[in-house]
Amino acid sequence: MKRTPITVRYILSVYVTGLLFFTFFRCLLVYTNAASLHSIPAVWGILFHTMFMGLRFDTVVSGYVLILPATILLVSELLNLLKRPVILAAHIFICALYTAAFFICAADIPFFKNYNNRLNVSILNWIDSPLFMVRMVWEDNSFLAYFFLFIITAVLFIMIATHRYKKFIGHVINPGTHQQAKVIYRAAACVLLPGLMVLGMRGRTDEKSPIIAGTAYFCNYDLPNQAGLNPVFTFMWSWTDELKDENRKLTLMDDSAALQNVRYYLHIEPGQGNKEYPICRNVATGVPEHKYNVVVVVMESMSAYYMARFGNKNNLTPNLDTLAAKGYSFDNFYSAGIHTFNGIFSVLYAYPALMARHTMEGAIIHSYTGLPMFFRQRGYETMYFTTHDDQFDNVGGFLSANNVHKIISKKDYPSSEVLSTLGVPDHVMLGFSIPKLNECYSQHKPFLAMYMTASNHNPFIVPGNVPFKANHPEVRGGCVEYADWAIGNFMKQAETQPWFANTIFVFVADHGAGEGICYEGLPLAYNHIPCIIYAPMLLDSPRVIKSPGGQIDIFPTIAGLEGGSYTNNTLGIDLLRDSRPYMYFSQDDKVAVANTTQLYIWRKSGPESLLGLADGKEYLPNNRAMADSMKQYAFSMIQTAQWMLYNKKTGAQVNEH
Repeated sequence: MKRTPITVRYILSVYVTGLLFFTFFRCLLVYTNAASLHSIPAVWGILFHTMFMGLRFDTVVSGYVLILPATILLVSELLNLLKRPVILAAHIFICALYTAAFFICAADIPFFKNYNNRLNVSILNWIDSPLFMVRMVWEDNSFLAYFFLFIITAVLFIMIATHRYKKFIGHVINPGTHQQAKVIYRAAACVLLPGLMVLGMRGRTDEKSPIIAGTAYFCNYDLPNQAGLNPVFTFMWSWTDELKDENRKLTLMDDSAALQNVRYYLHIEPGQGNKEYPICRNVATGVPEHKYNVVVVVMESMSAYYMARFGNKNNLTPNLDTLAAKGYSFDNFYSAGIHTFNGIFSVLYAYPALMARHTMEGAIIHSYTGLPMFFRQRGYETMYFTTHDDQFDNVGGFLSANNVHKIISKKDYPSSEVLSTLGVPDHVMLGFSIPKLNECYSQHKPFLAMYMTASNHNPFIVPGNVPFKANHPEVRGGCVEYADWAIGNFMKQAETQPWFANTIFVFVADHGAGEGICYEGLPLAYNHIPCIIYAPMLLDSPRVIKSPGGQIDIFPTIAGLEGGSYTNNTLGIDLLRDSRPYMYFSQDDKVAVANTTQLYIWRKSGPESLLGLADGKEYLPNNRAMADSMKQYAFSMIQTAQWMLYNKKTGAQVNEH
């Protein structure tokens, strides 16, 4: 200990004390909601994981509290400038920030009880009525109890911190009682301790993503997942998230008008839906319920532009072209946005992109219906496979909170197969999944298996240990070829499995690529993507669907093939039984709407356009009615999606009453 600088000892003692207080609040949160734990098997093991996860998030918060005073104190000690005023200022700063943190922790417990979410920026909705807020707290005994709890914990922490401070001061003003650490140790501490604190603030060592709210979601039970979070973390993250331009509420049109229009567009009868869930409708498919397995492969950046089916002459996608010719091909099909998170979100949960908003990221993870819930309710195993870190884009946490039972990511594959920050190549992920699907089959359990490929993305790497050789001279083209080969290789393996005959395969892209024709600043190939449904033993002869469609339509289309009846609380339609006049999609600051011949573009900052898809010419002046119709269709859908999100109506009715 003599080699350890006194500043290091002081900071570590405060850090440990802070962890103990945070842990106390976490245990209290679990205790006050213990009723929800009764149905959880092996609950103590799960709670142990929750507490461990909590230490990680508490360390993040503590790192932000302590890094500034720690750095100042360390440098002061190194330069022999450690004086009482410096230490006192650090002590006051630390006590003030921890006190504020404990206030948030105390307020979080009744907040969670009322809203089933950790404390977040929504609490500031009352800031315009402070008197009302104070009176409500004062008149509710449960709120007062937690306020007094905060006072007690704050006083206790300050007393302990003051004791540490006095001991620290004693070593400084009475140097005879303490042998000062050598300069080399003090210099090392100046580098190592802040470095460790920055790592603690990041929360993870994986290079793709720091710790995010979704990291806490490790199981299928809500309370253990949310209890691992620190409310200071969720409040600050939601606050900074709310300040981003892309997350500001859209005001494309009036909410009530949008909802009315959407009910008309989706053919929702007056007796269906209600004031609470205006677009919710019961769907009777008219065919018996089946238990088909479903495999959904979301392909990274696989634009329709790359396929021979859509005119490409480079033979980049022979396997996809073959699957499209033998299955159901949706030829005027569009991605919801131009980011991977848009694709995953819209394919699985049937809601559109809200322009540039990251709909899966945020301190609050909303509940959605869609493919995972539909199949979980029918007794299916739901699995999601990704090549890389599942926490990137908050995917792992979001899916875990929304009915995906198992998530397989980079940590599950052999480390020798990891080639880059994108993890393993596509063929490794796809091949790795086969035994998992066989296990479901052996247990007589149908499955929904979802995949997110990554090899057709920079850094573009074509693996060398496979029987594949790219023909295209450019590395990007070679990666498209490899991605297609990996699909073909997977299908060859799948055809030999006992579950193949009872499985529906869906191949779709997360988004396209900036190739081909650019329509006045909008490269359509970024959103025009393939969608193929392949199941030769289950479906009738090949079909080509020309009417417009999009990723949000995959859920109801697959639900229709599964048969029986189901509830649709999304903006998607069954493309095999219904049709759209247009499909709408986003490129961050633009909204575009397409039918089979025309493309309407609305720009957040710029003029509108109505262009011919065949010639790219402007037709707006003489076709104002068509442009207005396309605009109203898209705006109504997007505005309604935002209303559903902000009013927490995206989940199942049974879960929200």
